[in-house]
Amino acid sequence: MKTLVIGGGMAGLTYAVVACKNGYDVTVAERNPRVGKKISMTGNGRCNLGNVRLSPARYNNCALVKRVLQNVSLDEYKRFLNSCGIYTYADGDGRMYPLSDSASNVVDCLRFQLSKFGGKLLTDSPVTSVSKSGDGFEVNVGGKTLFYDKVVLACGGKSQSEATNLRGLVPPNALTPLAPSLVPVKVADMDGSLNGIRIRCSVSLYESDALLGREEGELLFRDYGLSGICVFNLSALIARREVQRKSGDYIFVVDAVPRLNELELEEIVYRRLKAGERDKAFYGILHNKLSEYVLRRAGVSASSAHIARTAKNLSFRFERLLDWSMSQVTAGGISENYLDVASLALPNGVVALGEALNVDGVCGGYNLYFAAASALYVFSAEERAKAFSLS
Repeated sequence: MKTLVIGGGMAGLTYAVVACKNGYDVTVAERNPRVGKKISMTGNGRCNLGNVRLSPARYNNCALVKRVLQNVSLDEYKRFLNSCGIYTYADGDGRMYPLSDSASNVVDCLRFQLSKFGGKLLTDSPVTSVSKSGDGFEVNVGGKTLFYDKVVLACGGKSQSEATNLRGLVPPNALTPLAPSLVPVKVADMDGSLNGIRIRCSVSLYESDALLGREEGELLFRDYGLSGICVFNLSALIARREVQRKSGDYIFVVDAVPRLNELELEEIVYRRLKAGERDKAFYGILHNKLSEYVLRRAGVSASSAHIARTAKNLSFRFERLLDWSMSQVTAGGISENYLDVASLALPNGVVALGEALNVDGVCGGYNLYFAAASALYVFSAEERAKAFSLS
């Protein structure tokens, strides 16, 4: 079967490799000069391939996620990776990485498998149109009109590029709104003195008085706002609401001293105020510049209780999600209501995978895993087994 895969990311390459191993005549069309651009960037270049703590709760509320996770096990994903020469380990947080700790090595392994089993790559080849033609499809690839029996849409969203082929390749009513996710946020009246400070903390996101989510981990203060994994994961909650055309008055609340409760912190601060050491209230507890910031926000004549409460409730008013070039993933995409759930096919027969779908997860390898799992999902158990046995 002559098959065109649009997009050379994790979903596209996974599909292409399995299809080639099952005898398909496969071509991957990638608009960039090289395939695997986003794979190469994940995990700070180490390639966070997945997470052993898989759960639908780590994704947006989408029935399709549950179906894919139920049908493609973590063990099957590992067997696919192993068949491509990629072996993994998991860190203490469950994040999976290749033994090589090299994202570019993962891309090389996938490219080699594709080539070894007869797959073809067309880089610098954007696909601008797909239309049904008889029993197949007429496709404009890099300015040329070509014909294929099957077309697989794995071109992803707008993250890292601010451009996507999706809008031109699927009917408008098939797409939800799109929003940048796992992205830094701009907040109002950010104090530039905090720029570059990293802390381990707890961050909560509120919409008016309602708690939307809470994350613990690293926070990075920037001159424009907030970054770091805590904020990235909470940004996903805002992005998903934007996909649903919901707006809100969002507040990020930072507990800068999560390892001490408020009374414990108050007692420390009280002793230091009593000793006339207000400027040393957070010595050994907070970064000096962050300590100065907390004291400024609390006020010159603030009590120890108020200072402690301020350190554990630093509020920042949300203004906007940062732009697509800074986002790790796209929230929104092809609605599951527009797909045949068993085949992930659109009404015209085009198959959609990975980030092209309205599925997004939090940080930790969940998005890369779903991209590959969605590709494995559309093959039969026999086709997967055959592919996993070849290397």
